[in-house]
Amino acid sequence: MRTATRVPAISSPLPSRTPRSDRRTTIAGALLGFTGIGIVMSILTNEAVYPAARHYSTFANTISDLGGTVPPNSYMVQPNRLIFITTMALAGAMVLAATALLWRNLRPRRIVVGLGIFGAALVGIAVFPGNVAIWHPLFALTCFVAGGVTAIMSRRIFTGPARFFAVGLGTIALAATAAGLDPFANWWPQATIGIGGVERWIAYPVLLWMVLLGAALMTVGARSRIPA
Repeated sequence: MRTATRVPAISSPLPSRTPRSDRRTTIAGALLGFTGIGIVMSILTNEAVYPAARHYSTFANTISDLGGTVPPNSYMVQPNRLIFITTMALAGAMVLAATALLWRNLRPRRIVVGLGIFGAALVGIAVFPGNVAIWHPLFALTCFVAGGVTAIMSRRIFTGPARFFAVGLGTIALAATAAGLDPFANWWPQATIGIGGVERWIAYPVLLWMVLLGAALMTVGARSRIPA
């Protein structure tokens, strides 16, 4: 029986790979994949348990409203606030840990820098949740832009169709970031799906890209064989 080697979804991140570097890359991929999946599931759960009396809406409310609504008339609801802050803090820590593991392993290094900025911004969102003026919008915007730009830059390390998915997801996130700015509040798509809907068009593509990148990194070093 003939065998064929799988073509990896990601190009080799190391100039000279070793078993140790492959393990670090695999762990980093697991952290990124778990972060992407974990944030999505946390948001869905948090929305489901939000008190009906508060009328939380994915049209009118942003994801950050789960941790505290915007001032001056802010209100914070438990356990939603705790779930939001804990999720963002853990997610940021995992992305930063993945960044440290990939620092020597991944090229071009600007992708790792982008991941680091994204992770630091997630921690900033946890420290300064939605009820904190100035700082929260700053960290949220940094998170959105860093995520979208890094997704597009990551096309350099993917092979095959995966690179087009990375570019597409990053482009969607950046386009939605621009569409979600205050000057476009009365324009499409904000006027149609609300600021909450637009923000989810920013966050979910970035999170899907993180799962894609994480899954690809976890395959690095694997020597799979399939029947021809």
